[in-house]
Formats: sequence, C-alpha cells, structure tokens
Amino acid sequence: MAAIGSAFLSATIQTLVEKLASTEFRDYIKNTKLNVSLSRQLKTTLLTLQVVLDDAEEKQINNPAVKLWLDDLKDAVFDAEDLLSEISYDSLRCKVENAQAQNKSYQVMNFLSSPFNSFYREINSQMKIMCESLQLFAQNKDILGLQTKIARVSHRTPSSSVVNESVMVGRKDDKETIMNMLLSKRETTDNNIGVVAILGMGGLGKTTLAQLVYNDKEVQHHFDLKAWVCVSEDFDIMRVTKSLLESVTSTTSDSNDLGVLQVELKKNSREKRFLFVLDDLWNDNYNDWIALVSPFIDGKPGSMVIITTRQEKVAEVAHTFPIHKLELLSNEDCWTLLSKHALGNDKFPHSTNTTLEAIGRKIARKCGGLPIAAKTLGGLLRSKVEITEWTSILNSDIWNLSNDNILPALHLSYQYLPCHLKRCFAYCSIFPKDYPLDRKQLVLLWMAEGFLDCSHGGKAMEELGDDCFAELLSRSLIQQLSNDARGEKFVMHDLVNDLATVISGQSCFRLGCGDIPEKVRHVSYNQELYDIFMKFAKLFNFKVLRSFLSIYPTTSYDKYLSLKVVDDLLPSQKRLRLLSLSGYANITKLPDSIGNLVLLRYLDISFTGIESLPDTICNLYNLQTLNLSNCWSLTELPIHIGNLVSLRHLDISGTNINELPLEIGGLENLQTLTLFLVGKNHIGLSIKELRKFPNLQGKLTIKNLYNVVDAWEARDANLKSKEKIEELELIWGKQSEDSQKVKVVLDMLQPPINLKSLNICLYGGTSFPSWLGNSSFSNMVSLCISNCEYCVTLPPIGQLPSLKDLKICGMNMLETIGPEFYYVQGEEGSCSSFQPFPTLERIKFDNMPNWNEWLPYEGIKFAFPRLRAMEYTTQLSLLESDSPCMMEDVVIRKCAKLLAMPKMIPRSTCLQHLKLYSLSSIAALPSSGLPTSLQSIEIEFCLNLSFLPPETWSNYTSLVRLYLSHSCDALTSFPLDGFPALKSLTIDGCSSLDSINVLEMSSPRSSSLQYLEIRSHDSIELFKVKLQMNSLTALEKLFLKCRGVLSFCEGVCLPPKLQKIVIFSKKITPPVTEWGLQDLTTLSELMIKEAGDIVNNLVTESLLPISLVSLDLYKMKSFDGNGLRHLSSLQRLDFCQCRQLQSLPENCLPSSLKTLRFVDCYELESLPENCLPSSLESLDFQSCNHLESLPENCLPLSLKSLRFANCEKLESFPDNCLPSSLKSLRLSDCKMLDSLPEDSLPSSLITLYIMGCPLLEERTNSHWSKITHHMRTSCVTVFR
Repeated sequence: MAAIGSAFLSATIQTLVEKLASTEFRDYIKNTKLNVSLSRQLKTTLLTLQVVLDDAEEKQINNPAVKLWLDDLKDAVFDAEDLLSEISYDSLRCKVENAQAQNKSYQVMNFLSSPFNSFYREINSQMKIMCESLQLFAQNKDILGLQTKIARVSHRTPSSSVVNESVMVGRKDDKETIMNMLLSKRETTDNNIGVVAILGMGGLGKTTLAQLVYNDKEVQHHFDLKAWVCVSEDFDIMRVTKSLLESVTSTTSDSNDLGVLQVELKKNSREKRFLFVLDDLWNDNYNDWIALVSPFIDGKPGSMVIITTRQEKVAEVAHTFPIHKLELLSNEDCWTLLSKHALGNDKFPHSTNTTLEAIGRKIARKCGGLPIAAKTLGGLLRSKVEITEWTSILNSDIWNLSNDNILPALHLSYQYLPCHLKRCFAYCSIFPKDYPLDRKQLVLLWMAEGFLDCSHGGKAMEELGDDCFAELLSRSLIQQLSNDARGEKFVMHDLVNDLATVISGQSCFRLGCGDIPEKVRHVSYNQELYDIFMKFAKLFNFKVLRSFLSIYPTTSYDKYLSLKVVDDLLPSQKRLRLLSLSGYANITKLPDSIGNLVLLRYLDISFTGIESLPDTICNLYNLQTLNLSNCWSLTELPIHIGNLVSLRHLDISGTNINELPLEIGGLENLQTLTLFLVGKNHIGLSIKELRKFPNLQGKLTIKNLYNVVDAWEARDANLKSKEKIEELELIWGKQSEDSQKVKVVLDMLQPPINLKSLNICLYGGTSFPSWLGNSSFSNMVSLCISNCEYCVTLPPIGQLPSLKDLKICGMNMLETIGPEFYYVQGEEGSCSSFQPFPTLERIKFDNMPNWNEWLPYEGIKFAFPRLRAMEYTTQLSLLESDSPCMMEDVVIRKCAKLLAMPKMIPRSTCLQHLKLYSLSSIAALPSSGLPTSLQSIEIEFCLNLSFLPPETWSNYTSLVRLYLSHSCDALTSFPLDGFPALKSLTIDGCSSLDSINVLEMSSPRSSSLQYLEIRSHDSIELFKVKLQMNSLTALEKLFLKCRGVLSFCEGVCLPPKLQKIVIFSKKITPPVTEWGLQDLTTLSELMIKEAGDIVNNLVTESLLPISLVSLDLYKMKSFDGNGLRHLSSLQRLDFCQCRQLQSLPENCLPSSLKTLRFVDCYELESLPENCLPSSLESLDFQSCNHLESLPENCLPLSLKSLRFANCEKLESFPDNCLPSSLKSLRLSDCKMLDSLPEDSLPSSLITLYIMGCPLLEERTNSHWSKITHHMRTSCVTVFR
C-alpha cells in the first residue's frame, strides 16, 4: 500500500496560513508592492483544503483517487512553503540591511520604497501560478466527495511517561529454552561453534529476547567474549566482521580489507569461549554464511552464536541446535503487555473499569499476538481515558488494511498522532534501520525543517522538539537503546521504520536504496571512506531538495568527499534547509555560493579541515544551527556573523578560534554557544556581553578570563540565571597579578544551581568563593579544579550531595586539607552525623608539591562511603582511615614521601585494578599481600619495591594482567605459571631478571597465558626446559626485545598456538632456524629485527610456516627469490632496511599477497615486469633512493593504492603504467619527479596526494589543468 500519512499536511498548511495572516507578512507584502489579493487568495484556498484533510486521509485507504489527490497536493503545498520561505527571507534581509544603516529615517524610507524589481515580479508570477494550482485541488475535492471533519482533540502525553522497555511478557519459557542451549555441555559441531537460531516474524520480540539472554548474569559469567552486531537486510560481511572485531577488542579498526579483519577476529577469539549475536539476519546464501563464520572456528568448545531471523531458510542454513520458533503471544499476554503500556502502574478509573477493560481486551485480540503491536497501541491508549476514544480505535477501518508489510496496529498509532507529530515521525524515515538516534540532533533537524511551530504556547522550538520526542518515545514509536557515559541513544523498531518510510512516500530517500523518486525532498546517504562524485551525480536532476544529510558521521577526520559535490551540486540546491558535511578531511573551504542557499537553517561542517568561512555565509539569515566543532584549522569567524539573526546554536568547541567578532553579541537568540572568549582591554568582547544570551544551554566554556578589566562586569554576565547550562568551564588562561580581583570575578560568575559539571582552571585567587561547594548545587556530578596554584584551601566539596567525580590538580600552594574540605565549619560541623561525599565514586589528586597534611573527617559517619576509584600523584603520604573500603581502581604515582603501602589497599576486598608509579621510598608490598580480587597490576619505576613472594601467587585467581616496568630490581627469575589465571604479562627493564621459566611441578597445570612481552637491556635466558615452554598451551603473542644475548633452552619447542612473534635482538641462541617455526600451523605474523642473517636463513631454507599472513624482513643482505612462494596465506610483506637489495626475481612472491612495502631499501633500482602477483592491492616505496622508474607493465590490474615517498631519483611514470583499478596515488618528497601521465590517469582514481615534489609542481598550467579536471570529475581530493 502506498503512503497514507499525508494528513501531516495539515500542520504545514496551518503554518502557512498563520504566516500569511501575520502582521509582519502583511506589512512586507504591502511595502514591497507584491499582489495583496494573491496572498489573500492563497490563504483562503489553503484553509479550504485544510478542513478536508482528515477526511481525505481516511478515505484514501480505500480510494486510490483520493490517495493520488493527496500525493499531488503535498507537492503543491511544499512548493507554496518554499515560496513563502523566500518571501520571509527577503523580509529578514530588509530588516538586517536597514539595521545596518546609520540614519533611522533612511531605514524607513529604504524599506517603504523598495523597487518593484525582477525579484518581486517573479514572486508575483509564482504566487499566481500557485493559487491557480491549489484552486484546482479545491475544485477536485468536491468531485472526490471530501467533506469537512471535526478534528480530533489530542491529549498530549506527559513527557515523563516512558514505559520501561525491560518489561517482558510471555517469554519466560523462551528465555529458559535459549539459556539451556547456550549453557549446555552438549558437544557442538566439529568447529567448536553452536548456533542457536531464533525464528519469527517481525515484531514478535526476537531482538528483545536475545537481549535478555545476552545480558543475563549467568551468560556474562559463562562466556569469555561477547559481541552483538545488527546485520540487517543489507548483508555486508566486512561491516559485520569489523563490528565484531571492534566489539571484541574495544578498539576501532581502520582496515577495509576483509582478509585482514577476519585474521584479526580469528586471533582475538581463538581459544576463548565466545557468544556472538547476529541480529536480524536475512541472507540465506550458504557460502556467505561459511565465509562469515570462518574466523569463529578456533573458538573454545562451547562458543555460541545466536542469530535472529524472519526467514526459515536462513535458520536452516545456520543452526546447529533445534531452531527456536518464537510463537505469537496469547491474547491474555497481549492484554497484559498492552495494559502495562497504557496504564503503567495506574489502574482504570473506577467508574469505567469494567467497560474499558472489555474494550481493551478486544483491541488486544486484534494485535495478532505481536508484542510490537501491543506496545504501540498501549502507548496510543495511554493518552485516552474516555470510552468513546477506546471504542473509536477498536472500530477503526485501518484494521482492514491489506498491506502485508505494515501492521494495522502501527497504522493506528500513527493515525492518532497529532498533526505536528506526524511530520516529525515521518521524517525519521530518512535514517536507515537500526540507526542510533540522538535526541538533540533530531530535534535540531526537525527545527530546521520547520516542524516545530512555537507561535502558540510560549515554548521555545527546542522545548517543543523535546516534547515531541518524549511523546514518540512514550508511544513506543521510538525506543531507548542505551544510556551511558556516551549519552542517550534511541532506535526505531524495523517495522516502525517501515511505517515511517511508507508514510513519507517519495519525500524521504536514502541513496543506494534504488532509483531516486521524482518527488524527493530529503536525501540521506551512508558515508564511505571516499565519497566520489558519481555517487551523487543523479541529484543534479533534482532542484527541490531540502535535506542533504550524511549518515554515520565519524568523530574524526578520516573521510573524503568529491569537491565537485561541494562546489557544483550543493549550490544548485536553492531550497536546501539542512546540509551536513561532517567528517570530511578534504573540505578546507566552502564556496562563496553557499550564501545563495538562503533557506538554509542547519549547517554541520564539524570534523572537517575548514580553514575559514566565506563572508557570504553571513547572508544566511535563516540559519539556526551552525556546527563548527573540531574544525581544528579554523582560527576566526566572519566579522559580520551578527547578520545571522536566526542563529540559535553555534558550536565552536575544538577549534583554534582565538577571538570572537564583536557582532556576535547581537545574536540574542543563541541557545548554544560552546565557547566564549573574553577580549583584551575592551577591544574584544567583554565578559558582560554574556548577559545578552539569557537562554544558553548545554555546555559553555569561558576562556581568557584574565582579560576581565572590571571585576564587577562579571556580575553583569548573569550566569546564575542561565538555568539550562549543564556544563561550565571557567579558564583564565594565565595567572593574574591581582588575586583579589580574580576572586571577585569568580564570585560574580556563580553558575546556576542546576549545573552538572564544573571545571575551574588557572584561577589566580588565594581562596574560593562561598558558593563553590554549596549543597544547593544538588545536580553537580563532576568537579575539576586544576592549576589554581595560589589557592591555600579547598572549598567544602564534601557538601555536594550528588558529586561522583572529583579532580584536583596543580594546587602548588596547598599544604593542608582539613575539615573545610568536608563541610562549612559552624554549619554542618555542628551535626556529628553529617555524611561528607555521600556519592563520590572517583577522586584524583595530581601535582600538589607542597601538600603535607590531610586531616581525616571526625564525624560519626565515614567519608567517601561509595568511593570506587582513586588516582593519587603527590608527595604526601596517603590518608589512612578505618572506614570500609570498596575501591575497585587505585592509581598511586610519584609519592616520594610514601614509605609504605597504604593500609586501605589490603583492606580493599573489591579492588580490581592497581597501578603503582615511581614510588621510590617503598621497599615492600603489604606483608598481608594484596587483595586477591585484583584483575590487573601495573608497577612502573618502583626500583626498590620487592614483588610478591612466589609461594603466594597461586592465591591470585582473578589476576589476568601483570605489567612490570623498571621495577622490582630484586626479581631475578619469573615462573610463568605462578599466577593461575594470568593472560597478559609484560616485564620491561627489570635489571636483575635473568631467566623466565616455568615452575617444576609433578603435574603441571595448563597455562592461561596468552600474551608475553619481555624487554631487557641485558642478556636473558628463557625457558630452561623444553617441555615447559611447550606447556604454554594458550600463548598467542610473543614479544621479545633484548640488547644482550637472548638465549632459549636447548632444543626449542615453541608453544603450539602462537599467532604472532616479534623479536628485537642481534644475537639469539640457539638460532631461530632451529626453532621449528615451519611446524607452527597457527603463526600468522612474524617480525625479527636486528638479526638480518637469521632472517636470510629462514627465507632461503624455507623454514617459515605456510600459515603466515604478515611477514617483516629486516636487514636482509640478499634475496634470491626462494622461500616465499610456498607461503600461500601471506597477505602483507615488508622489506625494511634491506640496503643491498637491488631488485626482486620474477615470480618470487606468493599469489596471495595483497600489500607490499619497501622501506629504506636504498639500492632498490626497479622491479621486473612479472614480479608482482595479480592479487596485489597496495604497493609502497619509502626512501628507496635509487628507484628511477617502473616498467610499463609492472603494476597488476588489482592494484588500488600506490605510494612513493622520499624516492629521490624517481623521475617519471611510463605511459599507461597506472592500472585502471588504482584508487589512491600518493607522491611525497620525490625531488626529481617532473611529470605525471596526465592523459592516462585512471578514471578509478579517487585520491591524488602530491607534496614536496617541486619539479612536478612547477609544470605548466595546461598540465595542471588536466589534473584538476580529473580531480573534479573523478577524484575526491588532490593535496598539492
């Protein structure tokens, strides 16, 4: 079924009618000699159409003619909206220009005598055509029998009524069944993996069931690794693999090579019991499934994969356990779920209890057993209390809809939305399924599209947007995805996204999802590493776009966009309201034509290389949001930024702007100003200018407070009244000589009591004002006081009732912390039961050189009852207390006066992470030992510290990571299997250590060690007994660096599951050639530095294992071509510092090779024609000083990336030598290179980087014009 949601036109028409009726608009029409009768006619026609829209929306369900009438009307109304927006812009222009005039009489005369120029003639012409078009629609409404209907009254749901998504009804048995499969001891398949398939139609709760199982405590304890990926309909094996890898490693991956990603995932999941969830899987291709799970096969027995899918074929391809078919909920369960969402914890009104419940049960039966239907209908009924309202929903015609893809219950939820919400909801279809929605960003987008009308009710647009979002949330049309330190994220259920897509019709479109609709207005697209012009070329045919939105923008500068899009495509879209170009590193400027996008309201160029903004950007009088955050090259704003009279949100955090233009003080509508810079000597902005921004919200940083001349001007800033500011940073920038003035400034800058986070930096006063630490700041959770080096006391921070994070550093003059730290003496001090720091979880002291006394709190209750983490860097001995200690993380650094370990450490029974750094006076750890709950220990630069006695190591059953660096000089040997659960061990520079071994036991236990790194300045002996080294059955990565002799036991037998070996040593005994590397079937990476002869022998004697994926060859003296061809898995090969290597033999490289690098191979002259394998994708030459050129047919057709750096003799490229597959060509510091094959630059080329090639840069203009032409038609960017 096609779109049914055109009734949200009512809100658009209402806005247009109000605009036409406004005094401001009527005056403008009159004074500019526009046709008044046409504007009246337009208003009358719109009102005539508006009253039949509700009837049309219902009748279109069964009448295709009405549906077509609505679709066409929508386009006509959008055109009318664009026309009125242009008129409104011109009205703003007149205001701004007249405000700039100095003579008031001239202002009035100039406005009243605006000439009847071509602009106004064109507007009159368009308005006439618009009126005639809309009158035809008005005539046709009678033919279609559309009638006036009384609009439904909408009871707006309170924004606080959010249903708890953790409530699960009717799935207890399902969860138990899945849990039994996951935790069963039944033998899995030959590849160690069990696959549980949850099968069911959309909306049955498959994802919710998987989430409940995934987050179950028993499951969390059972599996070593867990990862969740939403696969979705667009099956992308690289994206899924990368997501799994990033989840497992907790790091991001820049690789776009599937082979590399799978190798990394295989390494990180090997010999670990993992649980991977592949949610919403659609692809039933068996080969794709095998390719996807191939990295899983080395997982520990008991490893499991859960898939959720709607298709039985998918489940049949994947499952190893019986397929779990999720059944429909019973009518009773549907009623229970519906009523929970409809009523929450409330009960039916007594008088209507029986009747409403009876109707509700009938509605629940219509949900068809689908939880998503019950939840959304419950959200709909939550705002309705009358029997007639419930009956109307029960008897709605929408239950008879025949669309198989959209549930009638969801249609109903949409149908009963207020008009203003319908537009907001439908717009969400611009986002792909499973996209994490950001509340604040979405509100700004709605605002830019004109969906938030604040002309009634007195609320700001942002508040209206928050209300809209909360209402969609309460109706389960949006669901909360997460709420953590990174902020709240929300998501739309797939079926709800389908509904929004159907409703928006052709208006919203995501590039890559088929052909672009003729009537598209809003376009979004997924960012890729290189977004070339052809991706957007078809958009040249569309001139009415309102939104151009990049999806999945990254918080980094790692994407590239064709500049032809910026320079040519976007300026042609005159009706754009919303433009997002975030994350493109190559965008260093905007074209002057950006000023012609006069309807633009939202511009996001954050995380780009923007260096300056064109002055024409100040013509964008409609602009509401300007996001320049993290544009690190941006140093100034346009002088006339005050012309942006509609600007409400200006984010300049992370820029290098050092002064704000004076005109910014005129932007009185600002809600967001992330950075305020106080000017020098009244030349720049004064601190009192902040009074002009009464509605500031979110985060505010005030810098250069040392420039405040008159301290009392700070009072005029009136921060105290700005109740919506949540985060505040006050930074002086350098110390002031007048400490009294500085104190008055801080006193006058008292923030609002709603503040959540406060940072005071470089404050030069000797004490803090009384407001700091006052208990009235009940919302403050984070406080940082840094580099306030003249302060001699701390404020009474202990009174803050909600404080969780406290950081104090750089307090040079502070000598004592006493009672004033806990409370204000004479107030709470009189109450012995006062609880200081009741919620504090993390505290950090750093760089306080004169602090020598910390007095404990003397009240009845213990201070810091919830403290979980402490980081401590100071000369003072730590405060000792008898209070219960629940700390989980402790960092103690540079405490020279600390003579013994604090007593709190052995008493911290929950301690998980301990880091000791540069504790020169401590000789021993506590005699009672450390808490056995410890999971990681780091000890650095504690030379005199004695380590734990080996006989106690077996008690530390939770310790998985140990890091010793330049510490514990008395340690002479280290038994690797002493800690039973240890997985990662690093020993660096322990001067007395001369041997690493395994304890001699009659029945040695299996080792859990996976990572071993040893660095030594002296000789060191490893593994005295052959059998013992072989017993390190879990060891995967071995890193050894030894300046002396690195010696192993005689008859080396390496651990059987080694994946990576890195060795830096000039002398190794016995030779590596005797290690049996060729027998290691799991070894994928090998790097041996400083020992060229050893590497030579390994290669020439074919002693390398065929499992190698990555190989680094260092300081090889010669290479005859033998020893590499048999490495059938090798994908990356580096020749480094092979300074006698002149060339490579033909056909010497394995056919699997994808990346080849030559670094510091000074004598390399060229490569033979048939040297490079057909699979090669990346070729890199760095500091190859004798390389002059490449043979004409040397480069394979598979090559994607080619780089030459510091190749001093490289002169040119043969014609046609660059393959048609090449995407990136990078040339840097090639002094003799004087030409490029400009006539044969491949059309595939995306990035061309040229730097430090003077002869090439001096070429004729015609040469560069060809390159430039190629850049604009094909390349994303050229760096020159």
